Amino acid sequence: MTHVVILGAGIAGVTAAYSLKSKLGPRDEVTVVSDKPYFHFVPSNPWIAMGWRERADIAFPIAPYLESRGIKFIHSAVKRIQPDVIQVDLENGDVLFYDYLLIATGATGMTDEIPGLAEFTHSVIHIDQAERALAAFRELVRHPGPIVIGAAQGASVLGPIYEYAFLIDADLKRRNIRERVPITLVTPEPWPGHLGLGSEGASRGAVTAALVDTKISVICNALTTRVDRDTIHVAELNAAGTIKQSHTLPYAYSVYWPAFGGVPGVRSATGLVDERGLVVVDEYLRNPDYPNVFALGACVAQPAVVKTPVPVGAPDSVYSIQKAGEIVVQNILAQIGDAPLVSHVPQRAKWLSDMGNTGATYLSEPQVPLRDINWMRQGRWVHQAKVDFEKYFVNRIRLQPADQALSAASRIAGVMSRVLAEKSGEPVPPPKPAPGGGKPLEIRLPQEPCVELRALAKSVGREPDALAAELLAAAVSDAKLFLNEASVEALAIARRELLVEALPERQPGVEFHGGGT
Repeated sequence: MTHVVILGAGIAGVTAAYSLKSKLGPRDEVTVVSDKPYFHFVPSNPWIAMGWRERADIAFPIAPYLESRGIKFIHSAVKRIQPDVIQVDLENGDVLFYDYLLIATGATGMTDEIPGLAEFTHSVIHIDQAERALAAFRELVRHPGPIVIGAAQGASVLGPIYEYAFLIDADLKRRNIRERVPITLVTPEPWPGHLGLGSEGASRGAVTAALVDTKISVICNALTTRVDRDTIHVAELNAAGTIKQSHTLPYAYSVYWPAFGGVPGVRSATGLVDERGLVVVDEYLRNPDYPNVFALGACVAQPAVVKTPVPVGAPDSVYSIQKAGEIVVQNILAQIGDAPLVSHVPQRAKWLSDMGNTGATYLSEPQVPLRDINWMRQGRWVHQAKVDFEKYFVNRIRLQPADQALSAASRIAGVMSRVLAEKSGEPVPPPKPAPGGGKPLEIRLPQEPCVELRALAKSVGREPDALAAELLAAAVSDAKLFLNEASVEALAIARRELLVEALPERQPGVEFHGGGT
């Protein structure tokens, strides 16, 4: 019997757990450990910070979905990893012994490296941080002032800083206060759109043009030295790495992307991690000194792709994490079966970014120079692609196993519980309105269910059309839980085709990369 322990219940950890459990033998065990009892789709955090998503849209308890597949879930932070004795100590007092360990904890922002960064700026790495950023943004809307969106030296996965700047620009324009809010973007990159990849390609011109069009100022080669309550201090370096100019930036609201480091329970694992607490791996995504320890996602120590005057980390995306996850699963199974391992090199960089009323998609293959493919495309279709991907990925995580019956705690049950509570006068949160007010859909009901619907609506004091719309939306969500993986793929394709036919001018979406993606 083989026991695989996975640390982390995010995009990397959950998908790897699903895949491993489906491929291991019936007596083999998979255990997932997480300091959070829920899964949340990290790439949507910038939309949480704008108020364009709610927590319930992207976060939900993960234990039922893991346990329905025979995967054990433990809600606890990691206290210590002891690879010499193949043991993980948990904060709740549990001790886990493993045959194979997969570290997929994500990373933590090293905000303490810059004085004042943690105290005075906001972040969107985690959903809790994004909710706090939203509260501060709403205060800014009431009292407009300068905004600084920045990335610290050594930060990686820099796409979100551009996306968040464009999102704020679009939101302030809708509120008719954009002209009262100057926006400055601060980045360690040598030019806009560098993204840690080096080659200019089409990205430099496209990103620069987008910044000019939206009147967002940018400071590149930026070394953030200190953050005060109302001022950010930045040293702009030249190509030789010496100070070219110093900037003192006033701000009323600021969101910063810090450099990544390992989470506390992993950071102390001597022999597994580098000086920043990130897990060292070889081309097979396993630790060179402990070949039964693998790592996946933002917790992996990735060298910079190119040398820059101010350090810039390597990019990452949900796409690359999923591809790496396939390699990790394949190599764990190969190691169990004494088969050849598969290399994770070369990598591909691929992601989508929202740019307000348009978007951009980027592909680089391989990720390191000299690359054979390096292109960037823009268009409104990127909005819909991002929305579609979010729904597709969340549906995959919530997919019921083929032999699993639908839970009684369905969405329809939630709708009726709320309706009955409203009728009895109990305080309940109001139903979330449909985006854009909804769209008419002609449905012909036989007489019997039509009468039943009207009678039900009358009995609870609701309009038949409104109640029918809520019940239908809930029923569709419940029905999707019965789909197998092939059907979920088909659903995503059909949904994309239908939405592209009537592509909206401006549709809130989700960004395709972010903290830990």
